[in-house]
Parts: sequence; C-alpha cells; structure tokens
Amino acid sequence: MIYSHSMVFDPSLTALRALKSLEKTGSVSRTAQELGLTQSAVSRSIATLEKAVGLRFFRRDSRPLELTEEGKIVVSHANEIDKSVIALGERLDAFRRNKAGSVRIGSFGASASTHLLPELLQGFSKRYPNIALSIQEDPDQGALLALKENRVDVAVIRDPGDGFDSITLVTDRLVALIPEEDELASSAKISPLMLSDRPFIFSLGGSGPAILKWFDREGVEPLISHRIHQTYSILSMVKAGFGNAIVSSLSIPEKIEGVKIIPLSPASDFRVVIARKPLEPRSKAAGIFWDYVPRLNLRS
Repeated sequence: MIYSHSMVFDPSLTALRALKSLEKTGSVSRTAQELGLTQSAVSRSIATLEKAVGLRFFRRDSRPLELTEEGKIVVSHANEIDKSVIALGERLDAFRRNKAGSVRIGSFGASASTHLLPELLQGFSKRYPNIALSIQEDPDQGALLALKENRVDVAVIRDPGDGFDSITLVTDRLVALIPEEDELASSAKISPLMLSDRPFIFSLGGSGPAILKWFDREGVEPLISHRIHQTYSILSMVKAGFGNAIVSSLSIPEKIEGVKIIPLSPASDFRVVIARKPLEPRSKAAGIFWDYVPRLNLRS
C-alpha cells in the first residue's frame, strides 16, 4: 500500500516509541524489555505502521538492527511527539489532582464583590491554591446575561428564579440613604411617600428595578435628579445634599459619615445567590468550586 496525502496518517505511540528504542538498542528483544511489551507486540506495531505508509523503517537483515532513512525521520518526529504527549499527560494529571484549572465568576456589583466574594475566594484559594479564579463584575442583568451566554461559570446575583441551580448566600435588603442634616434623618423608617417629592439619586448598580417596584407599591414615582452606578459616588452625593437614595445594605461601606441609613417601610428584602446553568460544568475546577460553596456560612 502506498501512502498518499489523502490518507489519514495515524501512527500509534507504541510504534513511535518502539522505533525510538530500536534505534538505541538495535534489538527487538531489548526494545520489548525497555517498553514492557512482548517482542511480537513491538514487531506488530512497527509492521502495521510500515504497511500503512508503504515504507520500511528498519533493516531486518542487519545485526544490530539499523533504522532506514525513513525510520530515522519517524524517530526525529517521534521525539517531539513523545515530549508533547508526556506534557499533555502531566497537565491532565494536574487537573485530575486539582492542581490546575480555572473558574470564571460573575458578580453583580458592590454587594457581592465587597461583602461576599472575598471570604468565598479566600477560603477556596487556601484549599485549592493552583486553581485560578477570575471575577467579571456587571450590573445585575449583565451578570445574569454573562451566565446565560456561558461567559462565566457561576454568578453571584439576585435570585434568578427557575431555570438555574442556585445556592443562597445571604438575604439582603434595600435601605434609604438620607443626609444627616435632613429632617427625615430622625425617621425610624422611610416610606415611598416620604421620598416622592424630594430629589432622588437613582442607583444604576443593579437595584433599579427593585427600587421602582418599591415606589410603585404606593402608586408614586421617585423624583430622579441623578443616575449613578457606584455606591461610593451615591453616598458622596447624598452627603452633599443633592438628594436621597436607596441602595442595597450590603453595598454600603463599613464606615460612612454624614449619611443616615434607615430601613424601608414596607421592607424590600431579596436573596443573593450563587447560580449556574443546570448543565455539566465547563471544567472539573468549576464543579469543585460549586461543591465548595455550601461549606461557607454567609447567610444573614
């Protein structure tokens, strides 16, 4: 049979390694011993490759056995192939032993990135130091879209409802931010009517739909004067007296000045979950990360 470019060249590793050893030992028996095979297995693997391409790879009439020119060409490539296969095996073994891999994590903003993810990532990295973790932060709907489009393996988001696997991390709530000098700052709770006729700083960080729904409960709309993404910026604007605001409690830094944090009435609580699509994980590392989450105790 003559080998042609239209054929698939598919040499076995046994044949390639046998030819490498044969070049060194000059003996089928010593090659078999070196590879831990029978002599017939060595001869058969080389003969099968020779038949597939229509060429001879060693001279059978010489002692010790010598490779033909074509055989030496095979061995020159076999060395690189063998190195590549060994490297591949080592990489896969690292994945198997949890010594490699990556997890892509979506986060819906300050609530997750500031209060939830640091403890989760720190504990996981201590247990699996060789698994790389990366965070992609988006507004709530952006984080959910990234999860749907498989751009992240898991996402820390508001409860997405049916269609996803989810683990509750914490229950968060919306709270009002009022300047300390404002007359509302002494209120025990804040209602939609109390804010409806005052300048309002609207959060674009992900709580927007929930905020509008809260106002709508009493049939009023906020008097939006500013629209801002970052909680720090919202706090600065509220402190400066540019309006009141509503944000999630977990997005607020530990130390703030000049701003009162007041509960809402009616309360607006929501679950923050870590979610994934109900499919086979993209990688073993992603599955390990998911299984690790229930070990934490983050719920409020």
